[in-house]
Amino acid sequence: MNTYRVGIIGCGSIAGVHANGYRAVRNAQIEFVAGADINPKGAGAQRMSAEYGIRLYEDYHEMLGKERLDVVSICTWPRTHCEATLAAAAHGVKGIVCEKPMAVSLAEADQMIEACEKSGTTLVVGHVHRFAPHAVKARELVRQGEIGKLTLIWGHCALDLMNNGTHVVDLINFLNDDAEPVWVMGQIDRHRRLEGRGNHPDMVMEDMAIGRVGYANGVVGLIELGERADQAFAFKLVGTDGIIEINRPDGPKLKVLSGFRQRGWHAPDLPSIHSNFHSEIEELIETLEGRATHRGKAQNGRRALEIIMGIFESSQRRAALDFPITAQDFVLERMIREGTI
Repeated sequence: MNTYRVGIIGCGSIAGVHANGYRAVRNAQIEFVAGADINPKGAGAQRMSAEYGIRLYEDYHEMLGKERLDVVSICTWPRTHCEATLAAAAHGVKGIVCEKPMAVSLAEADQMIEACEKSGTTLVVGHVHRFAPHAVKARELVRQGEIGKLTLIWGHCALDLMNNGTHVVDLINFLNDDAEPVWVMGQIDRHRRLEGRGNHPDMVMEDMAIGRVGYANGVVGLIELGERADQAFAFKLVGTDGIIEINRPDGPKLKVLSGFRQRGWHAPDLPSIHSNFHSEIEELIETLEGRATHRGKAQNGRRALEIIMGIFESSQRRAALDFPITAQDFVLERMIREGTI
């Protein structure tokens, strides 16, 4: 069993979730080595140091230069994801788990992919809901034809596109077998002029967003987010012969209606330490050792970001757009700067 030396960039609350995921890994020996945080004397960094025995750095460049790390988790705010990924790749780490959203522009995402391909680094984006047992089961049922031909996937939640909205978009992609998007049309509202949430304090955001995405296989994805959307992180898959519901608040985590039958499905019992993060990291190990292709690979993270930028750009242009999306900047920020939202 191989040993992997792990470092974490950004020691806030999500870093602890990553660390617990590494701790539960069964297919490798994990050695926590170091963590970097802009406030190494802060409560988060000190807690990480005490619980995991890691050395703390204020500058992640120094950490990457001094420690021989195999895997790095990037748990910083979105605007720093690109720079931290480029630095980790330049220091030759084998694998990177970067929190979502992947970046704040397609130009940054492409820089990250190019740098990791050049260094031979496996880059994974933290869309951990791809590992949720109910989502995996729903995808399996669709593939088996349980609801006939899939026609529509509707996903929604309370927050904005670049926050939990990126999970909604990515999970729609996953449930649709990662089919290529062909066109997108969207609209957003930003009447409260919000800037910053607890986990994304460096970001501008919209109050409401709606997007409609057409995929090459004929499926349509419907995305609803924000204050007037259904607040649950939930999904409905509509087929020609039935419906599958995921995470419905007043029912089972997965509900299937097909062939005049209605039934719920419950995830198998899992160890108490198990989490989607744990599964994400175990699959990273499998990928690094040549036994798998990671379902959260960077190209999938970029696709989710491209759809989000397409929704923003469609709202600004007041038109449906075909893929690929050509905008290389953070479109929402540009809209705010130009006074179009």
